[in-house]
Amino acid sequence: MSKSFRLSLILAASVVLFALLAFMLLQEPDRNNSSARNQLYTDLLERSGIMNRDLPRLLDEQTRFERAEVANYGMRFIYTLVRIDRFVHDEDAIEAEIYPQMLREYCQGEALAFYRERADFVEFRYLDQNELGLFTLRFEPNDC
Repeated sequence: MSKSFRLSLILAASVVLFALLAFMLLQEPDRNNSSARNQLYTDLLERSGIMNRDLPRLLDEQTRFERAEVANYGMRFIYTLVRIDRFVHDEDAIEAEIYPQMLREYCQGEALAFYRERADFVEFRYLDQNELGLFTLRFEPNDC
C-alpha cells in the first residue's frame, strides 16, 4: 500500500468521522438520557417552588389552587372546589364538565406549554371543600 494511498484513506476516514460527530451534535438531545432527565426534574422542582410561594390562592368563586407537586418527571396541580361536598354532589358529572376544558388548556394553553413539551405528564387533582379527593385528571403529550 503506497504512502499516498494510506494518507488518502486516513484523510477520508477523518472526514467521515468529523461528519458523524457534527451530525450527532446537531441532533435534538435525547429526552431519555440521564442528564436531560435530571435537568427536567430540576426544572420541575424550580417551577413548583416558584408557584407554591403564592399559594394557596382563590382563583375564582369555586376554585382554590392549593399547591404544585413534582411527581415522576411530571407535575401535579392540586385544587379545591370550595363549594363542593363529595357526599352531596355528583363527582362524575363535575369531572365530565371539567375534563374537556382542562384537556383543551393542556393541549393548547400557553401556560402549560412547558409541561406539554417537556414533562412526561400533568395531573390535575381536585379536592372537595373538606379536602377529600374528588378525582384526578391526567394528561400526557400524546393526548393532544
